[in-house]
Amino acid sequence: MAYFAANLGRLSYITSMAEILRSEGMRNAAGGLISTGFFICYGAGQLVSGYLGDRFSPGWMVGFGLFFTGLFNLLMGMCATDRQMLIVWCLNGAVQSALWPPILRIIAEYFPPEYRKKACVYLAATYPAALLFSYGASAGMISLWSWRAFFFLYAVLLTAATAWWIIGFFRLSAFRTAQAAPDVKDESPAVSGPARLPWLVLSLFCAALIMQGMLRDGLMTWVPSYLSHTFQLDSAAAILSSAVLPIINLGGVYATNQLYRLFRNEATASLLLFALSAFATLFLMLWGHASIPLSLLCFSLVTASMMGINLLLVSFVPTYFAGLKKVSFLTGLTNAMVYIGSSLATYGIGTIADHFGWSTLLVVLIAVASIGCVLCLAAIKPWKAFVPT
Repeated sequence: MAYFAANLGRLSYITSMAEILRSEGMRNAAGGLISTGFFICYGAGQLVSGYLGDRFSPGWMVGFGLFFTGLFNLLMGMCATDRQMLIVWCLNGAVQSALWPPILRIIAEYFPPEYRKKACVYLAATYPAALLFSYGASAGMISLWSWRAFFFLYAVLLTAATAWWIIGFFRLSAFRTAQAAPDVKDESPAVSGPARLPWLVLSLFCAALIMQGMLRDGLMTWVPSYLSHTFQLDSAAAILSSAVLPIINLGGVYATNQLYRLFRNEATASLLLFALSAFATLFLMLWGHASIPLSLLCFSLVTASMMGINLLLVSFVPTYFAGLKKVSFLTGLTNAMVYIGSSLATYGIGTIADHFGWSTLLVVLIAVASIGCVLCLAAIKPWKAFVPT
């Protein structure tokens, strides 16, 4: 529930951006800059939160992030200029970064190894679920009132989620302490210290995650604007049409888990998902403009593939290092790479769309997916040599 609420506070701008651009008379590049600012602050904050998450109470860090996410959503609804929006949303990105590393640390420490990946799958499913909720809530609030009312609604929901988290988590912590649960066998490779981290393959994963962030958040941010421009839909209709993406993304999370079970190698599964996204983007470029359902199907395949890669490389990979007490650090590091890509894409996509058109943009995205394929291909053998059999 906490991570679902956190995702709501992150996605509120993305799912209402088309209407904000229309009603406030902003250019695509200006709207993209606000998302870029969020992603830069979120990505940089991941490195700090990843470090702190291994040293401080993860419960308090999550409570802090939820509370201030609600506050900045409230302030976003009060902003009068794009400059004010940029400042507030950058601050939101900074506090949002305090959420994911400590949550994954909780998973690594509270769950025995055989349940960690299953827990990660459930957590990953909250993102498309939150995106689906956000598209519906955004379209409804915009149709009935305005985009500002949408942010006020989320401020209330996040305040409630903060109270829920503080009460629930600390009751759970007290129960766990009282039960004195026995230690569980760790599946991490037998390493003795940070020097044994496989930095070469981790570097390949980090580079691949930059490509993943460009495809996932870049496309997710701009789908409503693409539909509005290509098919002349109004803002509410474009946002509501985009709601099909998280439905398919949710299935993509569970399909990725099955793909991982088949190959037992995160790099191999990620390679296949990058390849699928490249073909889907090519299909979108050639035939997607023919119909809205066809465009949405192509977008959905790309974003579902990227959700799957996020599950594999940001959620699964760090849990192997629980024995080193490096779960939060590696979670922050890998997630920071995603948002480097997101930062490049959200502003870059708006700029390319303004100056060169959407067809040129799709060629760029095909190239990004192809680079991801090459990086994952290079990582297959060294990762296979490292992971436990």
